[in-house]
Amino acid sequence: MSIEKSLFGTINNGEEVYLYTITNKSGASVSLHTIGAGIQSIKVPDKNGVLDDVVLGFDDPEPYLDGDTGFQGLVVGRVANRITGAKFSIDGVEYHTPVNQGEWTLHGGGRISHSIWDVKDTTDDSITFEIFSPDMEDGFPGNFTFTVKYTFTEDNVLRVDYTILSDKKTVANPTNHAYFNLSCKPDSTIENHYLKINADRFTETDENSLPTGKLCPLSGTMLDFAEMHKIGDKIDEPFYNTTEGIGYDNNYCLTNKLGEFAEAAVLYDEESGRQLEVYTDLPGIQLYCGGWLPKEPCGKKGDSTVAYRRGAALETQFYPNSVNFADEFPFNYVEPNKEFKTTTEFRFSVK
Repeated sequence: MSIEKSLFGTINNGEEVYLYTITNKSGASVSLHTIGAGIQSIKVPDKNGVLDDVVLGFDDPEPYLDGDTGFQGLVVGRVANRITGAKFSIDGVEYHTPVNQGEWTLHGGGRISHSIWDVKDTTDDSITFEIFSPDMEDGFPGNFTFTVKYTFTEDNVLRVDYTILSDKKTVANPTNHAYFNLSCKPDSTIENHYLKINADRFTETDENSLPTGKLCPLSGTMLDFAEMHKIGDKIDEPFYNTTEGIGYDNNYCLTNKLGEFAEAAVLYDEESGRQLEVYTDLPGIQLYCGGWLPKEPCGKKGDSTVAYRRGAALETQFYPNSVNFADEFPFNYVEPNKEFKTTTEFRFSVK
């Protein structure tokens, strides 16, 4: 195993952005950059041993700062996904968060994702990023230290360990927003990939994709991926919890219990033979297929474009808006001066 540091580029104020690449003995690699502790590339073999990049992204750092490009590969916090009304309460105290979409907060307002993170530590097979968010920044309580450690193994597993420490009781819902396309074809969409999600319910949403607090059965709906099938089979089927023309952007309630580390989803591309298994100890996973991205490319990496339905994001998480349904949804607060930890693994293989 080895790790290499290089200059990725500079952003508009001249601040330098660095890229760290971990390579294992087979030549497979993961490249991570300091904007949002983001995943810039993951190069793993197909069934013929050909290495190629399975995540969407950009050749330079500037597009990663633009929320309209879809948070490509970025860590999201303090709270991923949506906060209804851009507010929540803890122990009777109401807090107000940024209104950065509609009348709600998306991805904590975006600050964590679009900031430069410090590199706390590196080893031959890992890199640890850290960022500090002061008390009441973007309306969230607590001096908040957020650490993300990526470890890449010889058998092509990318492990993501999230650790949070706060001096006040607060909320957190960390995730990574990588978009996967295992075919590695420059303009292919995600519809021909096969998917399985180990879930039996979904969080109902309103017309603005905001959770209502109701959990509904998946069986028999177009959202159901209990049995592996192509993403494109039903993506445009009308359903009250999807938006016409957008397709999947839904939270799945996993069958594993909160804290139980288990398989959440399997993504498979038949032509290349590449397979991705997602493991987590969190209770939910958001399937998003880039339906809100523009149909004309908003950037690219090499020949691979970032555009409508080009990749599938599989975001491990607490259910969206859990900060407002903490008694109804499986959820843990960050307690004062007590480490909050969660882990996700992306396991790559061929079949």
